Amino acid sequence: MVLLVVDTQKGITDERLYGFTEFEKNIKTLIRAARDYGVEVIYVRHDDGPGSGFSKGDADFEIYEGFAPEDGEKIFDKTVNSAFHDSTGLALYLEAKNISTVIVVGLMTDYCIDATVKSGFEKDFKIIVPEHCNSTRSNPYMDEKTSYDYYNVNMWPERYAACMPVEETLDLIRNYEKSRNPARINACGTQEIETERLLLRPFCYEDAASAMKNWAGQKDVQSMYGEPVYGTLEETEKLLDKYISGYVTGFTYRWAVIEKESGECIGQIAYFLVDKHGSWGEIEYCIGTAFQGKGYATESTKAVIDYGFKKIGFNKVQICVRPSNIKSKRVIEKCGFEYEGTLRDYFFIDGKYEGRMYFSILAK
Repeated sequence: MVLLVVDTQKGITDERLYGFTEFEKNIKTLIRAARDYGVEVIYVRHDDGPGSGFSKGDADFEIYEGFAPEDGEKIFDKTVNSAFHDSTGLALYLEAKNISTVIVVGLMTDYCIDATVKSGFEKDFKIIVPEHCNSTRSNPYMDEKTSYDYYNVNMWPERYAACMPVEETLDLIRNYEKSRNPARINACGTQEIETERLLLRPFCYEDAASAMKNWAGQKDVQSMYGEPVYGTLEETEKLLDKYISGYVTGFTYRWAVIEKESGECIGQIAYFLVDKHGSWGEIEYCIGTAFQGKGYATESTKAVIDYGFKKIGFNKVQICVRPSNIKSKRVIEKCGFEYEGTLRDYFFIDGKYEGRMYFSILAK
């Protein structure tokens, strides 16, 4: 369970809102209870863009002092109505933490709260809307009270959300029990790793052209681990968007492989499968054709194995390979993996079946 405080920003959180005094008191009460009983408080801010007066760097953009976040509490920024839009990374963050219930409070009832409630429901979260914990102003079609009642009494209940009195919501918070099966690894995310010749770091959008040229746009490279070819800059940027948005979870571990000498993004390496409770991760990597045969795959894999055990806290690191991928099998051998077994006829590639060979290293 989390408490999601949406768009309570200085420029719009004031006495112009419907029932402001009760709205302010209720949200303060819920925030205080959430902190006392171990329910994470998460904030969302809406960004209208540079020059709007309601964007990063503007006083009105910041969160209202009465609800101010404490150090370490997450803040997600958005440019659309729904806090659950894929661009925010919020849904990924909650899924990574096994959160299924979201208490939604904030502004405005008929815009961003409505969009957040409905999209959260569509993403299979249980949405709770406490009474008089969202508010709005009059619009050209409804006065402020009618607008509040339309959504809180007519639209959301028994369709998209559980709408309930504040006291019932407080009871849920007070009775909240943290997961009995917490993650056994660290949510340290993708931190920079430096080796003799390489810099492994989180992806950024500026990597798109280099990545497309060196590996993402190469059929020989991509086909070796079953990935499509990204032949345009737009396609590659969408791929990077997926990688970058995942970083917010803390449980995403994917690095751009940068050759120090050239500054080029020559490949990638990741724990593309992670079991937070079983405490293991599975590595995948690729290095562009022009940079193969130089030991870069081995250098980056050894570094990521070390990071997996020392930083993430894995008990086991594993890797798999197609039997025909001789180059990767050499890398696996140099990194000290132990053969575990083969899943027979796992892939159907180029008109024939191939197995999937598994190798691993244990922390002990």
